[in-house]
Amino acid sequence: MTSRLDHTVRLNRPADFIAIVPYMLGFHPERSIVAMAFEPAADPDSTGRGLRFSVRVDLPDDSEDTPDLARRFAELLTRNGTERAMLIGYGPGWHVTPVIDAVRGALSDAGIDTIDALRVEDGRYWSYTCPDPDCCSPNGVPYDAGSNLAAAAAVFAGYVARPDRAALEAMLAPDGGQDREQVQAATRDACAQAHSLLTDEEDRDWYHEGLTQVAVALDRTQAGQDLSADEVAWLGVRLSAIFVRDAAMTLIGRYDDDTHIRLWTQLTRRVEPDFAAPPAALLAFLALRTGDGPLARVAVERALSVDPRYSLAGLIRTALDCGLPPEAAAGMDCAGMADEIADKAAQCPDLARPVLPVGW
Repeated sequence: MTSRLDHTVRLNRPADFIAIVPYMLGFHPERSIVAMAFEPAADPDSTGRGLRFSVRVDLPDDSEDTPDLARRFAELLTRNGTERAMLIGYGPGWHVTPVIDAVRGALSDAGIDTIDALRVEDGRYWSYTCPDPDCCSPNGVPYDAGSNLAAAAAVFAGYVARPDRAALEAMLAPDGGQDREQVQAATRDACAQAHSLLTDEEDRDWYHEGLTQVAVALDRTQAGQDLSADEVAWLGVRLSAIFVRDAAMTLIGRYDDDTHIRLWTQLTRRVEPDFAAPPAALLAFLALRTGDGPLARVAVERALSVDPRYSLAGLIRTALDCGLPPEAAAGMDCAGMADEIADKAAQCPDLARPVLPVGW
């Protein structure tokens, strides 16, 4: 689920809706179906008072999966109180039409009105609801998203539409080159030091040391500074402890969401891949609470590719699958958990100690 637009963008024509979708998702969809959910309309002849959120899924490869996809669409929109929706399918007619038909039927059964249903391919769109050939030609209606005012308004507001989902995934791919070599060497050193400290009989306050290091990293990120290889390495080590990772979440609110997203994106890319699950999961949570569902999904996938049993990432994936609205995550009082987590860390200090991946 995506709810990213916090600026007023007027959508009047089918081309406007098509143009705004990539900015809602963060990338241009392909072979997909998108549902745009609207607040109830005060005027029955209008689209609605506001676009609440959008949902995108891949078109099924197997037609036998279409009924299940339609059911899940209807359940998700119903769960979030949707009364009116627009559907847009991307791809050839043979692939899109059966899915649009199934989803429209499921939404109708659920009492959800379909404002319009469109198919988009090669710079043209077709409407499944408009019978007027003068309005909606059987050959499709050409549109130019690049010159669309709705798209221009989104760009002016700072939104970005990447070429495709692969470009979004590339944002979180491990960095290479000299930085990778430096971080790898720094991680070896940090792990060697951590092993030595973990076997030392002297008590250490791993929890507050980790919390302080995360806060320093957020300060530097907020100031527009990149982290050194040593800082990246030690943050990867520190965040392997559950309580330190949770402590990082208590800093949400103390720093703005954009600062958190920039830090966790940087760490997901720069830490040694074996250490990427915690920062990727933290990034997924921040993306979820800010309404960037596609980024949340990609970050969850990155975390689970490192550790398929990483529980925080699994919980966020479930929230995404169930269509948890962004405001539910945004409403969590993360800062209010600080004292509780600190108390638990004092009671169970071992859970604040690094848990290094095998081989490190």
